[in-house]
Amino acid sequence: MKFKNIIPAAVALLSLGFASCVGDLDVENINPQQVPDLNSDALLNKIYANLVVTGQSGPAGNGDIDDIDEGTSNLVRQLWNANELTTDEAHCVWGDPGIPEFNHNAWSDTHPMMQALYYRFYFGITLANEYLAQVSDDSQKRAEARFMRALYYSYLMDLFGNVPFMTTVSIEKAPQYTRAEIFNFVESELKAIIGEAESADVLPETRAAYGRADKVAAEMLLARIYLNAQVYTGSPRWQDAKDYAEKVINSSYSLVTAGKGAYSAYQLLFMGDNDANGAQNEIILPAIHDGVRTQTWGGSLFLIASTNNGDYSTGTSENWGGNRARPQFVQQFFPGGGAPTSNDPVAVAAAAGDDRALFYTDGRTLHITKESDFKKGFSYIKFLNFHADGSAAHHTQFVDTDFPVMRVAEAYLTYAEADARLNGGSCTSDGIEKVKAVQERAHKSTSSLTSVDLDYLCNEWSREFGFEGRRRMDLIRFGKYGGQSTYKWEWMGGVESGSAFDSHLNIFPIPNSDLNANGNLKQNPGY
Repeated sequence: MKFKNIIPAAVALLSLGFASCVGDLDVENINPQQVPDLNSDALLNKIYANLVVTGQSGPAGNGDIDDIDEGTSNLVRQLWNANELTTDEAHCVWGDPGIPEFNHNAWSDTHPMMQALYYRFYFGITLANEYLAQVSDDSQKRAEARFMRALYYSYLMDLFGNVPFMTTVSIEKAPQYTRAEIFNFVESELKAIIGEAESADVLPETRAAYGRADKVAAEMLLARIYLNAQVYTGSPRWQDAKDYAEKVINSSYSLVTAGKGAYSAYQLLFMGDNDANGAQNEIILPAIHDGVRTQTWGGSLFLIASTNNGDYSTGTSENWGGNRARPQFVQQFFPGGGAPTSNDPVAVAAAAGDDRALFYTDGRTLHITKESDFKKGFSYIKFLNFHADGSAAHHTQFVDTDFPVMRVAEAYLTYAEADARLNGGSCTSDGIEKVKAVQERAHKSTSSLTSVDLDYLCNEWSREFGFEGRRRMDLIRFGKYGGQSTYKWEWMGGVESGSAFDSHLNIFPIPNSDLNANGNLKQNPGY
């Protein structure tokens, strides 16, 4: 879709203080009264595609966002960096500006990668605002645009806290909303588009097509924000989190429990044909990839290529050797040590008794004693570009593997955690059954699982969703991130043995470029 050619020139101003960081619209006629006709379906497609694609050409050459390498501006890539490299799960060997700061929990308001992610979210919001301003006659598609806008705002709320807010495309500078105000907006929008509040725009009960939002996606996002409501607003919403998670569990989506060929059910979720191999029944909202049509240096290619150096075949010719597992993540599966030395991640998973322990350990060390050496630290081989049915990938370099933005397993663990928090910190038998369902899918023995407390759940979130770009959010909710010294991980705070860092780092700073452009904004506390 040629976004740059169909949106009025006023969008270039963007009104949110980031005009300098979003690409020139590059229209021949900049008169807003003489623009080409709007292609509304193409614009809706671009709102979704903003999760994966980074510009108009692909994989690079005509980017949406200026002043950063185009592949680095990919939403999935930077969301992953922010939520994984800053935690106990992943560590990167690269020295690119921004990576060491992530590894060591030492960023500032000039961090280039967080700036790119911030503007990527607002680019998506601006697209949605334009769509909603231009399209009035399709309530379902309008509801989808509202959902995507709410999703982008939910990420901003989680990562940046108090952020610019606008629901129209305007030349006026956006006001700054508090985190609680953003929460209220996201909640009200989601309730409107699932029909729980008066609205002409309502999502369908089931998705119109794979990759498009339906009511279950909105219910899953509500469950997610309710689970974190105490962090966002100061007031817990555990019962609401449990109720909406239950809606998702009882929906038409379900855990994929049957493997295919040599691949376990869990592996199917992260393969090149996860839109058709059975995983599509669990993936509520994917960021869709295709090796030919959505080429990018970010997204799932980044997740596959950055975690492998060519020692193991993953279905792409790209092997970058960047991200590996911190020992604390490995110890979720091997708490007493004893991970076998193997060049087969499936064999390591078998030794762990858990299909999710997909580590490549041959020639690797458990501990990261040298940060610049990729072989210091186990490789976590979770995402693949292979097709479970044996068919060829669409491209030998760029990947087909869809990134699961939301999947049903999240509802199971959300239900279990909310259940525990409502019952003195331990799950009832109902909550335990939800944990067992997730573990049994991974062939983990549950015969001795008779008690589940919050510490166990914090670990289970990591086992199930490791390297899926959400760990930071979970650690903060469990009080194991900034502002505490009880729980430490290797290279936390820039010290090999781990060092506490301040609680103000629990949210990222507003980029200084936006502060300079928009006088309505104030920096988050502590920066």
